[in-house]
Amino acid sequence: MTLFKKKTSYSIRKFLYRYLLLLLLCSSAILIFYCIIIVTSYSDQMEYNTSSTIEYYSQLLETEMKQVATFQQKLCYSDQSFQLLTLKNLQDTERITLQYNVTEMLKRQVAPYESIFIFDKEHRIAASVSGETFFRDAPRYIYQLNDLLKTYWLQDTHTEYNQWLLFEEGYHPILMRALKVRDFYVCTAIDLENYEFLDYVGGDSTSLQFGFFNNRQLLIEHNSLTKNITLEQVKHPKNTFFSERYIMTAPINGTDIYMFCIFQSNYMGEFVKISTILFVIIAVISCGIILYTVYVFNKMLLYPLDRINAATKHLEQNDPSSFLEYSHSNIIEYQNINLALAQLINQKILLTNEKQAEAFEKNHAQLQYYQLQTNSHFFINCLKSLYNMLESKQYIKMQRMIIAFSNHLRYIFHDNLKLVTLQSELTEVNDYYNIILLDRVNPFILNIQVDDALLKCQVPVLLIQTFLENTAKYNKQSGNLLIFDVKIEAAVLHNEPVLQIMLSDNGIGYAPEILERLNNAENDMYAKEHVGISNLKRRISLIYKSNYQFAFYNKPSGGACALIYLPIKGELHETLPSAFKGESEK
Repeated sequence: MTLFKKKTSYSIRKFLYRYLLLLLLCSSAILIFYCIIIVTSYSDQMEYNTSSTIEYYSQLLETEMKQVATFQQKLCYSDQSFQLLTLKNLQDTERITLQYNVTEMLKRQVAPYESIFIFDKEHRIAASVSGETFFRDAPRYIYQLNDLLKTYWLQDTHTEYNQWLLFEEGYHPILMRALKVRDFYVCTAIDLENYEFLDYVGGDSTSLQFGFFNNRQLLIEHNSLTKNITLEQVKHPKNTFFSERYIMTAPINGTDIYMFCIFQSNYMGEFVKISTILFVIIAVISCGIILYTVYVFNKMLLYPLDRINAATKHLEQNDPSSFLEYSHSNIIEYQNINLALAQLINQKILLTNEKQAEAFEKNHAQLQYYQLQTNSHFFINCLKSLYNMLESKQYIKMQRMIIAFSNHLRYIFHDNLKLVTLQSELTEVNDYYNIILLDRVNPFILNIQVDDALLKCQVPVLLIQTFLENTAKYNKQSGNLLIFDVKIEAAVLHNEPVLQIMLSDNGIGYAPEILERLNNAENDMYAKEHVGISNLKRRISLIYKSNYQFAFYNKPSGGACALIYLPIKGELHETLPSAFKGESEK
């Protein structure tokens, strides 16, 4: 005799309290982890912003240096006034005029932090133009700098023309570049002390500052920017999250100097402190809310909601068999809830089955109605053609016409609710084509391109024949060679394998109003033209619901074209080519 242990009742409250501590610990850990993520993300963002900023301004300086070099080349080798000025034996009036023209050109070119000097060995010509911020704290030093540069470049030992050099003998460190034409020198100087970093909007200007250095020294030592900063710290920055400064450097191409950027990050400690306190408060409040919510919901609503949710899933699956199996409860009220939900599932399944049966009958009736909507003119014309063949005693042609016509009649009265193979549809297309050839005077060619692996795919009845009929019907008056092309291949649409069916001709094409109606998402039940296409669209919508796609247009070279995408029904992997199956699985 087998003994079964009786299940003991237990308290939901005690069961939940057992896991309450774990829930609180997990919630606190998540909040702390989220706080760490925010802080580290802010640090990463700070690094990214600093890197982007220094890269931007270093490239800005390099761009300015390239523009200076280009202007010097243009001035020295292309400007007519400067070329004439370099000639000897000029009269004083000519020299003054040419010097004025060159000076005006320099004024238009010079940047606020630049100065351009022109001088010669014989001290006959001297011109200089300076920007408004060049040596702005000591403007009188510009004249002294002019003399220093003259002394530097007039020495015969210099060969560093057309190169950017660092000049440190003056009041400010400057970058200079000189060109020599005959006995004339054109020297451009950039004041590194007053180089403008234009409109930086990264926040407080005191938290982000810039400077320059080379391998020997910091180039702006007297500025508050470099206070308590050594050359070694700038050359080899060691940036940590809790350091007071965040330093990044970038080389200036074409020179031996570097730009550095200092981000004052000493307030990050306050940010971490405030963030920590804030998240601790949030953690405490969240835990309190969790405690209260779990207590109320487990006392009143949790179990009923859980059973209702389980019943909802079974309602969607129409499967009540496993619902009661896992719905046992020792609480009487919950047992009543389970029984009521199980009865609801059974009633829903019965109603769903009845609704599906009614929908099937309705769809079948609609499809049969659409089948009877076929235009009768074609049958009358076929009978007239048979009568004419009989009068002219064309018995062989008449026999072919009767066989093709009977095959066509047998096919169009096929049950439209059932799909046929693509091979059957193509056989009907060939029969119908033979009817057209027997009844048509002008030439007509049918061109079919279909992969043999797709012939077993399921398609609606009269899918292709409808468009072939329209081509023959609406292009009767054309004396040209009429061609109807059928191209069917496998494709992927919305990650699903489909049949891509392209049906086109070289006829007159669709009229604009017909084209607009055919491409309309709504089916036109009262169409007077292209009724067969409207009929086909309604039948496809009943068969495939919304899992299909149509597109109608006129080809640029002339002729109507219809593009149809249908889902592949039946044994998919047996009908698809191997290469396409691999692509759809990806």
